[in-house]
Amino acid sequence: MSLLLSDYRTGGADAGIVDLITETMVSESQLLNVLTFDELTDNNVSRQRMYEESDVQEHSVGDTWAVVNPTWVSRDAPLTILGDNVTVDNFGTLGAGTKFATLMASQIQEKARGMSRRFDRLAIYANTTSTGRLSGSVMVGLLEHIARVEGASVTDLDGWLYSSPANYDSANNKQVVQAASGTATALTLAMVDVLRDTVRPKATAFIMSRASRRKIEALARAAGTNMEIREAKLGQRILNWDGIDILVNDEIKDNMDDATAVVTDISSYNYDQASSGTADSSPIFAVAIGPKDFTGINGVGLVQVEDLAGGGAMETLDAKGKRVKAYLGTALRKKEAAAVLVNAIP
Repeated sequence: MSLLLSDYRTGGADAGIVDLITETMVSESQLLNVLTFDELTDNNVSRQRMYEESDVQEHSVGDTWAVVNPTWVSRDAPLTILGDNVTVDNFGTLGAGTKFATLMASQIQEKARGMSRRFDRLAIYANTTSTGRLSGSVMVGLLEHIARVEGASVTDLDGWLYSSPANYDSANNKQVVQAASGTATALTLAMVDVLRDTVRPKATAFIMSRASRRKIEALARAAGTNMEIREAKLGQRILNWDGIDILVNDEIKDNMDDATAVVTDISSYNYDQASSGTADSSPIFAVAIGPKDFTGINGVGLVQVEDLAGGGAMETLDAKGKRVKAYLGTALRKKEAAAVLVNAIP
């Protein structure tokens, strides 16, 4: 059964702490506010993805019927374990008295914020870049999901030029929209329109940097287009354009390398590099969020809290502690459920 993170509930002694973690993560991340999560069981981390939708044949009375099944491919979507041990020093609790639980909750809340930020980063860049902390992740991010539409081991985004729709059918990867061939160019609403239409049957969300959102707002105002704001879970306000949520992901940087023709290499991209004239673009994603499209995946229990040292004193510290962890990942169940616009400068 698929759930939103904000709908997840658990019982037991740490139920209140788990609720604090999920509510904090949702309030920190617009993506986690709307992303569905599908629980995996029996080590089922490899999920089938539809490659081509099945056509339907026309028949006459008495025809011989052939088998024409949909084409499926399998792509691994492993879970990563996000979390840390959190402690409260016994000396620090001397003056706190009965507020020990408050101190621990404060520590855990800060850890939940960190988990949210790390998930947002991995959901985009995991296992695609030359930056060690990202390339070493077992989780799969959107850049890799979309690259692997072309093939299981593909590490670049080989797409088609948004202004040349005739090239769509011959593109190596139809889910990659290039704003320009070669040197990056300024973002326009026409590019966003093409990106939206590349997701089938309908995109439900754009995912972008804060700078890209500002650019789209400015372009919309200049065009006389009104943008709406809707209230999401826990009171979070999300900008909406053409019926599609604009989700800001603060972990998306505006420093992607320029394309070579209509190919953007994601295997050599350095997440930590400074923005420059040849690395100043920002990816924008359009996705259809749902259990059969682009979805979060999780292990049994989703968010877990465990007492360290059985709830007593820790062996090497004068402290008590808890382990906070979540088994999380993302999966692309249908290739046309996600698309990316690259080589656009916000």
